Amino acid sequence: MTQSAAANHPVHAAAEGGRFRQVRALLDAQPGVINHQDHLGATPLHRAVLGRSRRVASLLLDRGADLHCRYGAGRKSFTSYPPQHSEPIDIALWGGARWVHDPMWLNGLRWLRWCLIGRFRHRGPRPVDTSMARWLIARGAPYDLTIAAALGDLAYVTQILDANPERIQDARPNLRRPLTAAVEFGHGDIARLLLARGADPTWPDADDSDRGAALFHASRRGNRDLVAALLAHGADPNAHVDSAGNAVFVARTPEIRALLYAHGGKLDPYDLVWLNEDDEVLKQIAADPPSAYAGCGGVYTAVVTRGKRDLLSRLLDAGVKVPPTPKGCRDYLLEQPDMLRQLLDRGGLNPDYTDENGWTLLHALCHRDDRGRTVGHRTECASILLAAGATLSPRDNEHGLTPLALARRGNVQDMVEFLSARGAD
Repeated sequence: MTQSAAANHPVHAAAEGGRFRQVRALLDAQPGVINHQDHLGATPLHRAVLGRSRRVASLLLDRGADLHCRYGAGRKSFTSYPPQHSEPIDIALWGGARWVHDPMWLNGLRWLRWCLIGRFRHRGPRPVDTSMARWLIARGAPYDLTIAAALGDLAYVTQILDANPERIQDARPNLRRPLTAAVEFGHGDIARLLLARGADPTWPDADDSDRGAALFHASRRGNRDLVAALLAHGADPNAHVDSAGNAVFVARTPEIRALLYAHGGKLDPYDLVWLNEDDEVLKQIAADPPSAYAGCGGVYTAVVTRGKRDLLSRLLDAGVKVPPTPKGCRDYLLEQPDMLRQLLDRGGLNPDYTDENGWTLLHALCHRDDRGRTVGHRTECASILLAAGATLSPRDNEHGLTPLALARRGNVQDMVEFLSARGAD
């Protein structure tokens, strides 16, 4: 059983950093930490795989580390979300949040190599560490249909399906499926075999892909033939991958995008803002006004976070308003103080813009997210909101917290001083 923990143990950083002697000494002193989870949800074995330290991973397995341990639901890191439910073999193939940083000279060498060679090659996604994955399999890690598809083992995929056709519906504990794995890592022959054997490209997949992610990856890789094959088997061109958009949005070529459009694919004005198609944003909203509210918080969240001041003016002149009810990404509205002022003046933005939990924009300025980040320009935006009539001490629905209480709890000191000086509760 994996032991949960609220804090790290030195063994985690040592394992990821490949410090064999230190890991051995720590295990000698405290054998019980062998499967101890850190604050992100990783065990020492997960960390060793992330650090590509086969020697440390071997030591951990020899001492009894659980090769099937699953990444827990720990706190998100500053740079990424934890790969929840992933086993070490999944980390070897799909990666995860690094905690121990490589030396600056090594990162500099990688950057130089990318400048000279890497930027001229489009490799697409690929397994993070194939050799580590195969080594883990040799040590007893699961070699199921999804893993075999990711590694391009057509013979073994065929063998599994011949023995039990119902295995076509298999998914890893982290919800990754064989079809998406094959497409993601460029194994078109395996993807076509899986489709022929009954794989449905709309089955739920990892990364909150409720309608599948295989088409997304084929479109991003620029594989038109595979895109066509997936569409022929019912793939949804509007299926979203969390925080990445749909297949139309990531299409690598105009031909692929046209093919997806022909099969009902769409882009919301929100998506079009990110693609710098400003004229098309206005055309689409003029033809379909409710589309201004689609996407993560509506068109204005994308406009503000990208600093598109000209487009903001054009939308305001056209009478486009902020969605009356906040949705996701609404904190983006606070990223540019001058644009926030315009939305308050002309865009119908309520200074007490309140979500279903009773959180106002002032609460958002006092909050640290799951990665410990805060909104920039906090006191300037707070001054703008208060000048527009925002309530100084509103309380949320769940805990009755005011913005000042939230700022104190999250140690957002500039907001504590700002609100206290104005007499906030």
